[in-house]
Amino acid sequence: MSNLLTNVLYHSNYRLLGLVGQGQFGRVYCASHRKTGRLVALKELNRDRFSTRNFLRELRFLLSLQHPNIVTCQALEHTATGRCLVMDYCEGGTLRDLLSDEIQLHPLQGLNLIVQILAGLDHAHQREIVHCDIKPENILLVATATGWTARITDFGIARLSQELSTDGFGNTGSPAYMAPERFYGQHSPASDLYAVGILLFEVLTGYRPFSGLPGDLMAAHLNQALLLPESIPESIRPIIRTALQKLPARRFRSAAEMRSALQDAIANSKNLDQGWQPNRLQRSSAKRAIVPLKHDYQESLQTLVKQLATVQNTVQNGVKIDAQPLYRVFSNQIACQWFSEAKLSRKTAIDNSAPKSCFESSRFLTTIRLPEPALQMQICAQTCFVTTQQAVYRVAVPQPGAVQQKLNASSTQQSKPQLIATLKQDTVLTIEAGGRWMATATPSLDKTRSQLNIWNLQNSQPFKPTIALAIAPCFQLLALDSCHGAALSPITDSSANACIVGIQIELFTRRGSRVGCISLPIPLRYLSLTQTPYRLLALEPGYPNSLVLLDLKPLRIERICLSLAPKFLVSTSWGYLVMDETGQIVLINRMGQEIGQIDGLKNPTAMGLINAYQVAIATWNGTEGTLAIVDLRHLNLDIVF
Repeated sequence: MSNLLTNVLYHSNYRLLGLVGQGQFGRVYCASHRKTGRLVALKELNRDRFSTRNFLRELRFLLSLQHPNIVTCQALEHTATGRCLVMDYCEGGTLRDLLSDEIQLHPLQGLNLIVQILAGLDHAHQREIVHCDIKPENILLVATATGWTARITDFGIARLSQELSTDGFGNTGSPAYMAPERFYGQHSPASDLYAVGILLFEVLTGYRPFSGLPGDLMAAHLNQALLLPESIPESIRPIIRTALQKLPARRFRSAAEMRSALQDAIANSKNLDQGWQPNRLQRSSAKRAIVPLKHDYQESLQTLVKQLATVQNTVQNGVKIDAQPLYRVFSNQIACQWFSEAKLSRKTAIDNSAPKSCFESSRFLTTIRLPEPALQMQICAQTCFVTTQQAVYRVAVPQPGAVQQKLNASSTQQSKPQLIATLKQDTVLTIEAGGRWMATATPSLDKTRSQLNIWNLQNSQPFKPTIALAIAPCFQLLALDSCHGAALSPITDSSANACIVGIQIELFTRRGSRVGCISLPIPLRYLSLTQTPYRLLALEPGYPNSLVLLDLKPLRIERICLSLAPKFLVSTSWGYLVMDETGQIVLINRMGQEIGQIDGLKNPTAMGLINAYQVAIATWNGTEGTLAIVDLRHLNLDIVF
């Protein structure tokens, strides 16, 4: 992020949240209005690259274009060093992000995006504005409950249709999408339709009809014949052929005409979704071998395990311990057992029969009994917090040296939980990662509001909420960092029987003050924190094979298509592990790319991490189960840890 821009905007109406793009004439930032919290895009224009004349030209174009499929200008922000356009913010990235080499976009989704692009171009052409640089990077996306909405951006080299090219902008653009006449400085609405024809070809095939260096592209656009693969539906082929005619007069007469022809072709096509499941927006085109699972430790279970968790980087008396406590949540009981990585590599847990002077050779199990079934366990620093229907308990992590000194003939040690708070019915909560504060949200009697309470967990008993704040009805709370939290509420459509159409994220501080509010146009569930700051993982109802990466700073929504329907999610330092209800596991890197598949254990009930490369998996078949620990380094995966 530009420190200079951050400094000059310090006294402005906007607060920068992060860099989201680099344009031809300047950078683009995500920002929020200091008073309303509304998200905008700030387009910083470099005076050395973008003269005042050209700036006024783009500003005039933007102010004259008001359409749902065009990114509009809301205001102009002057700074001591330059100026910024305040634009609509699009959190879904660009069309280029969807046209990945390893991802296939659903044909109907791609065609609908082209229809929307043509609608925006028709609006611009009616005002005699030719974009001159239509390409995937200049098509921004807004995530919706049914896919995406396309919005055209970057009118930096746009021209008036009757304007002569005398200022050096005539032959600028992207050669891969430029119409033949554009290489000679000519432009017209038909030039934009040619670029849309390239886009239409690309969304259906995954590649462009012409490729090569700029000189090769120019020759291809001017002289090379168009070849249409068999994968393009028959009803769409005439539209692509017409749009990619070498002579402008032979193309569609207007964007509206091309849009109408494309809509008719979509309506008359019967095989556009052949081979596609109705609940898939995209799917992976990469074929990876499924690696068989090999466990490094396994033991039998006599009780179903509902959750697994561990404490990372355990330290005792200032010294890091080469062992990890693994918590297992049963019904009304929690068990903690220490494992040593050195022993795991030899396929054994810590052996109780070995001399007790050596910690690695000692085995013990600490059991915590609760007055009612545990609903959720959360590890904060080196403290375990357990939530039941009516209360929150704190359980100290047993230190191996202290526990070892107290061991008797039995290998099981009892530990008494400490009551922190008594909860009302339907209360949701979150605990800060350091265990310093907790937030709870309790619904009102009429279910129209929730009361947010902030608890200081560092006070001595009795624990009481210190701050109360009225918020929208809340279904989940998240502690984002040491000072900030997020309350998640559903957005409903009253005209559709109160159907949930999105979520609202209300940000607050640990002192109880509001920071801002973000409205997302897609319904999400089971949101969870990751090891990347301000990044969340979520599942999307209606699309079981979709995993959503949600970045809050700056706001970004990315859908990841999976070959399975995720049920268990864990975050690591290198990415994410996703497991479905059959035990199949997919490994995803931090950029959202699938990097491996594992044929896992059947009937899984829980998954947790020992460390970045060792995974614990619990199973249960109705009468018995297993606890297995798998070292990903010992599998045949193409991953470097």
